[in-house]
Amino acid sequence: MVMKNFLLGLSKFVLGIILAMLIMTLAGASMLRYFMARTAEPPPRPVYDNDLPEERPAASAPASEEADAVEEDLAAAPEPEPEPEPEPSADGSYDVFVTQPVGLILRDGPGTDYANIGGIAHNQSATVVGEDGGWLNVVLSNGQEGWIKDGNTSRE
Repeated sequence: MVMKNFLLGLSKFVLGIILAMLIMTLAGASMLRYFMARTAEPPPRPVYDNDLPEERPAASAPASEEADAVEEDLAAAPEPEPEPEPEPSADGSYDVFVTQPVGLILRDGPGTDYANIGGIAHNQSATVVGEDGGWLNVVLSNGQEGWIKDGNTSRE
């Protein structure tokens, strides 16, 4: 009797383990299939505010009339007037501000071979007193004078 209960309990245990492994395998296979099916089709293309609208042909108006209307709209739109460049002062100096987000290195002379003597922060202004081969000789508001690379500044 004891042996019969032992074998019955052992067979239930083995059968339970086999069923658990079968259920786990089927669950894993179904999850794998689900995620593979989700990644098989690409997601919809994102739409941003600055995207150009998609051109769709209109059934009511011919394409040539639409093109004419667009050209008329473009011709009627006024062109923006360019901002006038500020006049340099009598001595040829003019003010600039730094447009480089990380700022600029202030050097002892016009070139990367010269020593670093300081820096100018983003949006800080300086007065240009001279130019030499793509380098600007500037005077800062604290009176410090040095050279910075041209092209990283904008006139005020």
